[in-house]
Amino acid sequence: MAVDPDSCAYVIFTSGSTGEPKGVELTHRAAANTVEDINARHGIGPDDRVLAVSALDFDLSVYDIFGLLGAGGALVLVTEEERRDAQRWRDLAARHGVTVWNSVPMLLDMLLTASAGQAPPQLRLALVSGDWVPLDLPARLAEASRGRCRLIAMGGATEAAIWSNAYDSTDGAPEGWPSVPYGTPLRGQRFRVVGPLGEDCPDWVPGELWIGGAGVATGYRGDPERTADRFVTDGRERWYRTGDLGRYRPDGLLEFLGRRDHQLKIRGHRTELGEVDAALLAQPGVSRAVTVATGPRGQQRLTAFVVPEGSIDLAEVERRLADHLPAHAVPSALVPLPDGLPLTANGKVDRAALAEHAAGLGVVSGGTRQPTGPVEELVAAAWRELLGAEQVGRDDEFFALGGDSLLATRLVARLREAGVRGARIAALFTHPVLKDYAATLTLDGEKPVTRVLVSDPAHAHEPFPATDVQRAYWIGRTAQLDLGGVGSHYYSETDEPYTEVTALERAWRRLIARHPMLRAVFDEDGHQRVLTDAEIPDFTIPVRDGEEHLTALRQEMSHQVLDPARWPLFDVRAVHYTAADGERRTRIGVSLDNLILDGLSMMIVFTELRQLRDDPDVELPPVEATFRDYLACARPSEGTVAADQQYWRERLPSLPPAPRLPLLREPSAVGRPRFVRRATHLPYAKWQRLQERVRAYGLTPSVLLLAVYAEALGEQAESPELTVNLTLFDRQEIHPDINRIAGDFTSLLLAAHHPRSGESWLARLRGLQARLWTDLDHRAVSAVWVMRQLAEERGPGEAAMPVVFTSALGIDDERARLLTPPYWSVSQTPQVWLDHQVLEDSEGLRLTWDAVTGLLPHELPETLMSRQLALLNELSTADDWDALTLATGLRAGEPSAAPVTTVKADAGGPPLGATEELVAALWSELLAGSPLAGREQGFFAAGGDSLLATRLIARLRERTGVEVPLREFFAAPTVAALAAAVHEHTNRTTDQNWEEGEL
Repeated sequence: MAVDPDSCAYVIFTSGSTGEPKGVELTHRAAANTVEDINARHGIGPDDRVLAVSALDFDLSVYDIFGLLGAGGALVLVTEEERRDAQRWRDLAARHGVTVWNSVPMLLDMLLTASAGQAPPQLRLALVSGDWVPLDLPARLAEASRGRCRLIAMGGATEAAIWSNAYDSTDGAPEGWPSVPYGTPLRGQRFRVVGPLGEDCPDWVPGELWIGGAGVATGYRGDPERTADRFVTDGRERWYRTGDLGRYRPDGLLEFLGRRDHQLKIRGHRTELGEVDAALLAQPGVSRAVTVATGPRGQQRLTAFVVPEGSIDLAEVERRLADHLPAHAVPSALVPLPDGLPLTANGKVDRAALAEHAAGLGVVSGGTRQPTGPVEELVAAAWRELLGAEQVGRDDEFFALGGDSLLATRLVARLREAGVRGARIAALFTHPVLKDYAATLTLDGEKPVTRVLVSDPAHAHEPFPATDVQRAYWIGRTAQLDLGGVGSHYYSETDEPYTEVTALERAWRRLIARHPMLRAVFDEDGHQRVLTDAEIPDFTIPVRDGEEHLTALRQEMSHQVLDPARWPLFDVRAVHYTAADGERRTRIGVSLDNLILDGLSMMIVFTELRQLRDDPDVELPPVEATFRDYLACARPSEGTVAADQQYWRERLPSLPPAPRLPLLREPSAVGRPRFVRRATHLPYAKWQRLQERVRAYGLTPSVLLLAVYAEALGEQAESPELTVNLTLFDRQEIHPDINRIAGDFTSLLLAAHHPRSGESWLARLRGLQARLWTDLDHRAVSAVWVMRQLAEERGPGEAAMPVVFTSALGIDDERARLLTPPYWSVSQTPQVWLDHQVLEDSEGLRLTWDAVTGLLPHELPETLMSRQLALLNELSTADDWDALTLATGLRAGEPSAAPVTTVKADAGGPPLGATEELVAALWSELLAGSPLAGREQGFFAAGGDSLLATRLIARLRERTGVEVPLREFFAAPTVAALAAAVHEHTNRTTDQNWEEGEL
């Protein structure tokens, strides 16, 4: 009977991770592609038998039936009563001569266990899929089968015709792998590792696994909306978005990293449950292990279930875990399951049953002493709420539970509102243990009057004063000032598969209606006002078509100076273009002025924009207060301001000057500045290790990064003693919606760095943190006021603080986790030379340096970047920071002031020869908007970053067939050096081929 290969072969229901069944429709062509490939690979024929342990509603049964019967083999059926009886499987397999096993890994494990180390005598091939493959399974199967049976680890999705990839794991996982590899695609199938913006991720970078090719399903039967969401067309090919995380290794093997919904935040740290499971399985006496998380978001707790091999000392396992995992990833409870893990009907671990079991345990870690007395109880209650800790004892440390300077600020505010006297940020640093900190506090008989933010819609459109920082931004863009003529603003680009802007326009219109500061303008006196609906025209996004418009997009928007008196104080534009591979794509540029939005507000805008764009019908929770309401309520009292002003007057003599860095020219000679961004990432694992070390020493991650930045600056400046302008995102928690209000809540603090030669890293960090936290206790006076006082005492030149550090750590962990690096971005601020920014995102710690081009030597930011990364690497591996001494720093009595020096930089002449010209062309293509200055110009100085460097090397490989190692390019990032490296590796390859007889 003739059958249309593109007609429906079967519909099989799968719930995936959502729990809601979806009918997956597969064609004959898709299923046959997989079945025929597996049969051809493994020589499946009439002599083969498979034991049908998978239920018919599980897609492994599709291969059992059509794979074996289609090859003339046989299917050995089991009854429903026998489906979980491994001893019965053993007997049936032996009696019927079963040669092929096909199941999830757990069922094969059960078979080997029931067989007492003796595999069925005829078994030659085991296919396992649908769950993690235990690392000991290959060796156990090899021993049980006397080496007769091959073990093939398979992967894929029901939505892609049973399997899409395979790896021969007979000999186990390769050395250095934490799990059995996912392997390589099957015939006619393809995998992509896709980043959040639709880009293909380079080797080692995690992303979502997409499956393409002949196996992709038709869709979800009767569910066009869900089909459109999970099945996408990118260019000319259709792909299934699996929701799984993975990455490519340099050898072309795929590594499976788990489900996206198995990644969560524990005490503010991104945690992968698979990593916890792997650490448990590495412990002696643990046969199987699965970790689940229970509790509300922000207060989740890990519970690990282990299947022991005989007797097991759980306390010893927990101690060993503490040596191999960061503190937040160590499970709160270890629960033994001697009878094994619960399984679903198809043999997968029943995580829902385990989560229900864990939720009912109510396990409390032993040895925790409860808070004593009303002050300790007040402090503990505040810690629980702010730190997301389920239980807080009197011996717990603030930093070990995930505390940082921002949370410390909020803690002090809450304690003061609760009537606690003596609450100081600095005291928390010196007394981080709860009982010790509580001992520095006293409880008043009466609570102070608590400020409550009251919404004032009747005056919503009346002018209101700007903050000190807003006013500095507003005045600073004046062209007559040195390094003026620019707005304080952030520009970013996203690059994605072709999309119409209609949905994006609709999302922006809803945001404009939702956030009053997106409707704000400034008058000639610097007051701000929110426009009425009648004053705002319909918002539209200009669209151009053609690759030639990409350069203009960046040139026009990256250094915009928006007129504060005209709406809008943001800009959005799009360009449709055809990429080199023929794919149609869309580049979207977004420019946001800091006059109306601070860093957290930009995160709010971008995350809500994504929600509104993805789901036009989504209803966001209302924001019941405005930035105007906040400023009216949050003003400090006159007494507090007077006390803090006196504190800073006394601090002025000890404040060092800003870093006296080498300059190419005086700031007054630069004209209108242009900023160039350098960016890199500290990998997630290394960043996690550093955070754990920092908190173990009672420090905060932001202080570590500030100290490393100051240390690198001091090595380049005339004096190591310096002051950095520190950006703070300081929102007083006087309304439940405070962290959903958009506005510029920015404040500034002058952070003084006083290094001393011979002191240890730990001493230097603690000294910096102690000064910083004492200063934070007096932040009712802004750094703008302090700089005015400095100008009066030392002169205007000494008052400028043009070197900035901006830490976005801790301002919103959940939003930060959702943020993904843009395709390209840059920020600018008037009167600033250099702004170093740190932010935790989906890949780890993102570090950027925005510097004025033509003012600082072009290699200086790259030198800072290299030095800071080297210091962070050193600290991540050092055993004892107290034993790690530093030679840099002032000696007693040594002067700190020194004159500003200027140096000259030479970018070289134009490219020489065909290879340099090719490199220059690729360089200019990637760095659109930053024309090549010369063959000796630094790639990062021209605006490149690590991702663009990876793309440059990849495109060069496509054009020349030569791959230059990235580390070589990082060491010498110029056109001339890269062209020379191409020639060197070409010659090396030629010599090697000659030696191997290939020429």
